[in-house]
Amino acid sequence: MIFQGRIYYDFSPPVWKFYRFLTAASNDGADLRLEWRPFLTEGDLQSTVGLALVESVRRRFPDRHGAYLQALLALRHLEGADLADPSVAAVASKSASIGATIEPDFDAVERSTEEGTRIGVSATPSVFRHGPVLRVEVNPAAYSGNTLARLRLIDGVLDDDGIWSLSKP
Repeated sequence: MIFQGRIYYDFSPPVWKFYRFLTAASNDGADLRLEWRPFLTEGDLQSTVGLALVESVRRRFPDRHGAYLQALLALRHLEGADLADPSVAAVASKSASIGATIEPDFDAVERSTEEGTRIGVSATPSVFRHGPVLRVEVNPAAYSGNTLARLRLIDGVLDDDGIWSLSKP
C-alpha cells in the first residue's frame, strides 16, 4: 500500500503517536511517501526551535532530513529533551550523521505555517493530499494489530471529500 501526502506537524504528543503509528505501518509493509511540513501552533519555544532546526536540515541536507526529524522526535518524547537546548541539536545531528552545526530556519517555519493555515490546517498532525486537510489522532492501540487496515481507512477518508469528520472517544 502506498500512502502519500503532506503532514503538518509539531513536537506535540499527538504527532509523536501518529509518527509511531506510521512507523508501525511502514514496518508492516506500507510504502510511505510523506512530506513533513512544520506547523506552529501556540508559539511553544521548544516546537519553534525544533521545527526551525528540521527545516534547516531539509534545506541543507535533504537526504538526512527524515533521520534528523526522527532523532528530535525521539529525544523530545523518549528522553524529555528540551529542543531549545543547543546540545540537543548536536545529539540529533550526530544521530542523523550530519557533521555540521545546524542553525534554525525560523522563516521556513513561518512560511510553512502560513501555507498550512491557508489550506485549513488548525492543529497537528494534519494530512493534506487534495481537498480538505485531515486531522488525525491515534492512541497507542493503533501501533499493533492491523496497522495497514487503519492506514487504508485514513487513506480512504483523505480521498473522500464527503467525509468531513470521524471521532471516537
